[in-house]
Amino acid sequence: MNSLVVFMFLIQFAVYPANVFGIEKETKVVGSTPAKITITTDQAVQLVKDNFTIPTKYTRLSTGYNDYNNRATYSLNWNSVDQPSGSFNAQVDATTGEIINVSQWDGPFQSAFRLPVLSEGEAEKIATALVTKLVSKHQTEMQLVKEEQQGFVLDNAQPFTYNFHWIRFVNGIPFPGNGLNVDVSGDDGAIKNYNLNWTEDLVFPEAKNVILPEKALQVFMGTPMLELQYYIPQMMDPQSQAPQRALLVYQLSNKYCGGAIDALSGKPVTLGAQEGANQTMAGASTVSAGIPTEAMSLEITTPGQNTSEATQISRDEAVEIVKKIVDIPSDLVLRGSNLNPDWQNPNEQVWNLDWNNQSSNMGEFSFINARVNAKTGDFVGFGMSSPANSGDKSNPLSRASAQKLAEGFLQRVQPDRFKLVELDTENFSGGGTSETIQNFHYVRLVNGLPVSRNGMDLTVDAVAKQVINYNLNWSDLNFSSPLNVLSLNQATERFLHRRPLVLNYSQVFHQNGQQEVRLVYQPNTDNNMYISGMLDAQTGEPVDWYGKLQSQWALSHHFTDIQGNFAEKEISIMGLAGAFEEYGDCFHPDEKLTVGSLLRAMLIAGGNGRDRDLSDQDILKIAKDRNWLQEDLKLGSYIDRASLSKFMIRLINMEASAQIKGIYSVPFVDAKIIQSDSLGYIALAWGLGILSIEGDYVQPDKTVTRAEAAYALVHTYAVELPKNYYMKW
Repeated sequence: MNSLVVFMFLIQFAVYPANVFGIEKETKVVGSTPAKITITTDQAVQLVKDNFTIPTKYTRLSTGYNDYNNRATYSLNWNSVDQPSGSFNAQVDATTGEIINVSQWDGPFQSAFRLPVLSEGEAEKIATALVTKLVSKHQTEMQLVKEEQQGFVLDNAQPFTYNFHWIRFVNGIPFPGNGLNVDVSGDDGAIKNYNLNWTEDLVFPEAKNVILPEKALQVFMGTPMLELQYYIPQMMDPQSQAPQRALLVYQLSNKYCGGAIDALSGKPVTLGAQEGANQTMAGASTVSAGIPTEAMSLEITTPGQNTSEATQISRDEAVEIVKKIVDIPSDLVLRGSNLNPDWQNPNEQVWNLDWNNQSSNMGEFSFINARVNAKTGDFVGFGMSSPANSGDKSNPLSRASAQKLAEGFLQRVQPDRFKLVELDTENFSGGGTSETIQNFHYVRLVNGLPVSRNGMDLTVDAVAKQVINYNLNWSDLNFSSPLNVLSLNQATERFLHRRPLVLNYSQVFHQNGQQEVRLVYQPNTDNNMYISGMLDAQTGEPVDWYGKLQSQWALSHHFTDIQGNFAEKEISIMGLAGAFEEYGDCFHPDEKLTVGSLLRAMLIAGGNGRDRDLSDQDILKIAKDRNWLQEDLKLGSYIDRASLSKFMIRLINMEASAQIKGIYSVPFVDAKIIQSDSLGYIALAWGLGILSIEGDYVQPDKTVTRAEAAYALVHTYAVELPKNYYMKW
């Protein structure tokens, strides 16, 4: 995972009339120490209006106030009364008047890609001017960083924006946890997003007597910082029929704050174990958590109570399973039930059952929700309201006692699987959230290795002395043998080759809510939000959240050989999309275009950036499945203007229109040489501005250059399609 700490405010705003704050400057706050309010709501509104252009259609203003962590802020939200909908939102510090956040949402999305009017350089000037205006006092402490972003997608719903990111520097050392992001519209230079993350009153350790990088490397190698585990990738498409996989990966351990080494003490940075938490594995303490030995199983399958392909259990059977485990009070009535696919195992379905009392208006509202796997009969989850006045609040269970209660529940509900888990004592969210509520996360182990996103989560009400929430995540997968993997040292060396240790300040959040800044050596991210924190355990290649190798990513390119070309702007956009990367940072604009290059560029520009390493056979299959390629063309063949027109018209699903006979004509001298089956395509491509044609000759048989293809692709995506008429993907 990314080793940088990204601090984001997740705030729920309570809405008050604007005049409350404009007159009194005092109100209820969350927390023991109210923040000082020095500006009114009206003043906050005017600050935003003075620095940002709020679209005139957003006429309805609502305001809110929040005091969190001793910081008071106003939330200002402008919305449209009429259609089309949309909003302009801002957050202003009520003490300093500093604008913290601005965002715009214009709905519905545009129906086609729009060629940006501004260049990247022009957009950067706009962003920099805004930064100078709003945060001049911080500007000398920030540096604009050029991020290697993943490919921009030229789909039909995403406005084109340029993204700029500044990070904070303290004592000449980067502090990536603080900084500023600005998104500028390529259409008109409007600020689409502005986000300032700047924490005041932090104590930064002086960079004196820091350990040498060689010492930090030695500590990193010897800790160890990487952990071998099974990783279940996120599903890119929940409707996909492709089976899920359990990948063997090396990943930075959660124990050491993203691989951080304290630069002053030379010790790994840890959050510390939870007070009272049991460090040993529950029911599986004899299984090694290190590198597997040959005695371990070659393949593991998941246990189940009913793994046959018999008919799914009925709702009534699911209800009886729940009642054997959870005491359903007599005043709760089963009011809802549904059968839906399990998001983790789409080939299986889960019964969702909902009990509650008649009405929350007549007293305390109580509920119990439960889930049962319809195939296996497994009790996979439940949640319930905490009983009111059901215990002595002055004498809640200790964490150790709450853990004992939780494990007793698991031994009763999942006796076999409980033997295959261990308590995660390092998970921040797994700690006790208060004296009255205790959370526990048990990680699934296979071959002694943890399995990502698999295990059991429980919440114990320490006052009522009962489990009030339980959830089982247990993917039904095969797990390959971990015998033929890189050694830990090999994996660490490959990891650090790509991400060497660098010195920076890092913000550490402790479980008691306190925070501090540490001077640390951490794996470098190059300020790249897409950098991988995992390695394929067999090849050592970086892997992303979707299980794709980094070599399969389409990354943005800034081509160096296109200045002055007629299609310079379009080629630059294709570079941002990660397309036409055959020559790295060179584009070769005058080179003849091949079928293979065009089809690959079409795939990447349309959103398949992670498939840049598709084989020729895969490219051909996808192109034929989508009806882009209907002719008998080889991937190495050159493309003429007539063929390019057909590809582009098919891309936007307008072939039916192009095939209508007798309605098309073009004003070119050589129009008579256009083949009858190409005329409609060329006419549409020319009329829609897709083809770049100079002079009076269309030259349908002329071989297309790479520059002409980039121009055509960008302008194809810019075609304004009829309402509800979507591109064919």
